[in-house]
Amino acid sequence: MFDHDAVLIVDLARHYGGADVRVAALARMLHGERRYAIAVLKGSALHKRLESTGLAFLPVPFSRGDPRILFHLYRMIRKGGYTVVDTHNPQSQFWGGLAATLAGVKRKIGTIHSAYGPEHGDTLKGRFYEWVLHFSYQLGFHFIAVSESVHDYLRTLGIPATRISVIHNAIEYAEDYPTGRRARLFEDLGWGTDVFVLTVVGRLEPVKGHRYLFEALARVVKSKPSLRCLVVGDGSLRGEFEKQVESAGLRNIVHFTGFRHDVPALLSGSDAFCLPSLSEGLPYAVLEACQHRLPLLLTAVGGLAELFEHGKTAFLVQPADATALERGICWLMDHPADASALGETAFQLVRQNSGTKHMYSKTLETYRCGISL
Repeated sequence: MFDHDAVLIVDLARHYGGADVRVAALARMLHGERRYAIAVLKGSALHKRLESTGLAFLPVPFSRGDPRILFHLYRMIRKGGYTVVDTHNPQSQFWGGLAATLAGVKRKIGTIHSAYGPEHGDTLKGRFYEWVLHFSYQLGFHFIAVSESVHDYLRTLGIPATRISVIHNAIEYAEDYPTGRRARLFEDLGWGTDVFVLTVVGRLEPVKGHRYLFEALARVVKSKPSLRCLVVGDGSLRGEFEKQVESAGLRNIVHFTGFRHDVPALLSGSDAFCLPSLSEGLPYAVLEACQHRLPLLLTAVGGLAELFEHGKTAFLVQPADATALERGICWLMDHPADASALGETAFQLVRQNSGTKHMYSKTLETYRCGISL
């Protein structure tokens, strides 16, 4: 990367998620090495997190549907002299791509964290997001896919392989992470070592598949009363899921935490981790669960099916299958030694294949080479 290059990372997410974890990791590595800033929605979860980090950020005072955001980003790019613009969700790619093009930026990057179409199904939103990808390609974007499955998805949209780089999500791993029910939340809930805590971390949206997990829990708890489920995250379906849990008689079994800042402590106090998604790239929540050597119950979709192997590094099931999830939960509870071995093997696998330094160096290479055609 040339010394005079400056990077603007555009992340106009309203809610905090895996894309924001990657953005923050990149910013930490750019900090003190390259001139950069993160454009964020004012008042968003990411904005609030960045305020206490010392990282460089620029709040955007408009909603994602306000056209004024285009000229605000344009002025931001011109004033900052940014020569690379890296965008991290459909709204960022639309507004950031337009603003970067108007400002004459040649290196426009779209980091794609999931398959937009399958994630949103046959909906107007899903079709619009795919149109944004086509539009970004026409603007001269180079794309970063966080998994091979996302790469393959982009290829189905007609984007040539020469315009796509696969750079997996990554986090740093240490040998020892503290364990035990350290978070105050477990004490407040009265969850001691006599219960089995299954934790799921993710947005409460249809694509995450929570409703199938709750169906499975309703069946399992009849024979396994020690089962508890911690649901970390928030989203548009929270009210619907709370009603589902209530009607299934799971009010004392399932606890919705909402958005939390102490996810590592919650993971360290859990007995297993579940992600029942219908579509995924390579979610950070799973990588973070691996840090704590948690046994994994995952759906065999996207980057999860690429990285993990059933019976060796995770218990994999097909998506949208409550019966399969029921079987997986029972196995984890009935075979604690084998489940623990799964968690240890997954930790070793991900540690060997992860590392933010590699992600950072490959991203810098893409910034340097991702010049519009």
